[in-house]
Amino acid sequence: MNEQERKVMIQATFNTVAEGYDNHALRYFADSAKHLADFLNLQGNEHLLDVATGTGSNALLLAQHLPSGHVTGIDFSAGMLQQARAKAELAAIHNVGFVEMDMQQLSFSDNAFDVATCAFGIFFVEDMEGQLKHIASKVKAGGKVAVTCFYDNAFLPLIELFFQRIAQFGIERPPLAWKRISTEEKLSALFQAASLSEIKVQRKNVGYYLNSANEWWDLIWYAGFRALVNQLSQQQLEKFKAEHLAEIQSLATTEGIWLDVEVLYAIGIKTS
Repeated sequence: MNEQERKVMIQATFNTVAEGYDNHALRYFADSAKHLADFLNLQGNEHLLDVATGTGSNALLLAQHLPSGHVTGIDFSAGMLQQARAKAELAAIHNVGFVEMDMQQLSFSDNAFDVATCAFGIFFVEDMEGQLKHIASKVKAGGKVAVTCFYDNAFLPLIELFFQRIAQFGIERPPLAWKRISTEEKLSALFQAASLSEIKVQRKNVGYYLNSANEWWDLIWYAGFRALVNQLSQQQLEKFKAEHLAEIQSLATTEGIWLDVEVLYAIGIKTS
């Protein structure tokens, strides 16, 4: 699969899962956004670019920290943006706008924003260094650039059980794109390679207990893993789901099933 074919597949997947992307089982997106706001230490008047905004979890929360500022969220998934706009309207958040745009071809003028963020998105691009430089080019000198990524052990052991089980149905384990920057050292090195300065990387666990294995299935069904289970026939899907959820349910304690979601937050300053 070449880069363009991969991009089309990712776009189609996110259009498919958009309606359920804000499912309660995937609340780590909203929870991680709260910590990103603290990490950025915004002054309240910045113009902020949110790249790969998805359904706007980061953009909408950050907009509330910018009473005199504005957030522009971009994504290449029309389905995701439809959800983001509906959420903004429902919450009556007016200092945010959403634009359908490929993050590899940002059409804004250079030095147009005070801050740029990209939550759980930069690792979908093969050339992450080039992508981070491209994002930074839209930020003024002295402005902040921030990225979030899953830490190396995120979703274990549930995700490992998922891959082991689906392999029994002939589905090959794909490389997890976020693993390329899933440690403090790797993410810091990416920021250094993109010529950002004053780099800071923090780790925060935003995990929680799932009430049942069915919530884990919601996460599979409404996230990127949907592309894998969609390769199964209906009969295979039913068998896989029953077997996999049984092993996930076996992990339950009196508190539920722990979903470990450690997140890395990186920030750097554009110097010129």
